[in-house]
Amino acid sequence: MSSTTQYPNEGKVVLVSGATGFLALHVVDKLLARGYTVIGTARSESKYQPIVEAFAKRYPKGKLSFEIVSDIGTHDAFDNVFKKNTDIQYVLHTASPFSFGLNKDLKEAYLDPAVNGTVNILNAIKSYGPQVTNVVVTSSFASVYDPTPNLVHKSDTWNPVTWDQVDNELVAYIASKKYAEKAARDFVKENDVNFKLATVNPPYVLGPQLFDFSVKENLNASNAWLLQNLKIDKTLTTPLDQEPFLAVHVDDVAEFHVLPLENKKLEDARMFIAGGPIVAQYVLNVVNKEFPEVQGKVAKGQPDSADELLKLAPKYDISDIVEKADGYKFIPIEQCITDVLGQYFEHYPLK
Repeated sequence: MSSTTQYPNEGKVVLVSGATGFLALHVVDKLLARGYTVIGTARSESKYQPIVEAFAKRYPKGKLSFEIVSDIGTHDAFDNVFKKNTDIQYVLHTASPFSFGLNKDLKEAYLDPAVNGTVNILNAIKSYGPQVTNVVVTSSFASVYDPTPNLVHKSDTWNPVTWDQVDNELVAYIASKKYAEKAARDFVKENDVNFKLATVNPPYVLGPQLFDFSVKENLNASNAWLLQNLKIDKTLTTPLDQEPFLAVHVDDVAEFHVLPLENKKLEDARMFIAGGPIVAQYVLNVVNKEFPEVQGKVAKGQPDSADELLKLAPKYDISDIVEKADGYKFIPIEQCITDVLGQYFEHYPLK
């Protein structure tokens, strides 16, 4: 096999903001596997050094470096990155400040950093990165979700929430994702830019950590929800009182960050993607079926109720994105669950 076949993207430089995050590591992995040169941003050297070493072992010929951006909310946060690296062709903006429990005003804690972080990187590209041709921003199903009963969510569906309706942290988070995505799209409309903008709008992102050293007893938010189901009362034999929702495998989400760089049909798309519905009872069914070693340690609930519960999840239609992505096949939700818990149980067996 020729080197051209092995590394078809050699010499193409991608900036990945927030490159030490759970999803971002999977994105970086895909880029390096395809031969891209990757520049990541991180808050500090201590955040990225173990990652550089791990990727060097995984891809001895891979090209990965990091730039420090300590606060993406600062207006000139990314300016020096583009001044220094004039060969950046693509930008994948995965960095997002997200933390419940902040002792701040909701606007200061959620809206401002989400919007400013996105606008700051777009401003830096406009001012110092005229060679950039494609930008992909990590958004969320939070900016798609519309609570109207029986509404079918599509890529052009927008959450109707407005900031004056925000009265708690969850709604503040949801609204901030919508406003940040709107700000990105408005920026492209209102400015003379050289790049195409795509967004990825996943629901709950489930999947294994890319590296074993990232497997902690407390996992990132979406995967942590899976772990909570293991703590449900083991004697429970009644239907579980929980709203079902949508989920998707981290590998699929990472793939849809890279596809707009390689598929012109997706280069300016709003990519709402989903693997399928999920609910606690279904998780318990999968765990009890696939992990016999936890029998008796995990609740069974009422297994037969899972199918009816899953029907209550938000309705959706992603056929337009699947078509643009040449018939892309999403990883089944059952595998999302087994990939997370199989890895987790290796490090933290249930007692």
